[in-house]
Amino acid sequence: MIGAMADAAVSAAVGLPSYRSNYLARDTAPGKARRGVALALNTWGLEQLADTAELLVSELVTNAVVHTDSRTVGVVVIRTSETAVRIMVLDTDRAEMSLPACPSGDEESGRGLFLVATLADRWDIERVSTGKRIWCELDTKKVQP
Repeated sequence: MIGAMADAAVSAAVGLPSYRSNYLARDTAPGKARRGVALALNTWGLEQLADTAELLVSELVTNAVVHTDSRTVGVVVIRTSETAVRIMVLDTDRAEMSLPACPSGDEESGRGLFLVATLADRWDIERVSTGKRIWCELDTKKVQP
């Protein structure tokens, strides 16, 4: 649950490797999420994905902090298979969802989801019972040892 453990990390003991944490919806949340995601990927031997994953989670968490009224933001990173890592950001916002409009060249913000769409191999926004989940995936098969 998103509100259950603000700013605490939990790792899965069985099943596919995963990382879960909840952050208070403050300006410090993106940095904490970046560090958590990097730690998970380094632990799994996927250091090569860390830079891209940190940028992706930073954009998604920043969107949740800035554009929703959520008190906490959840982050989950899971190895969905041997060849994919999924990053999910959950918030409690129940407002209507819409895909962002393309920002003009002189706008200073509004490019976060376009960046996610460019860097991630797959991504989507889903309505869930507690609010919404935005996720993106990175293929590990692109990683060169």
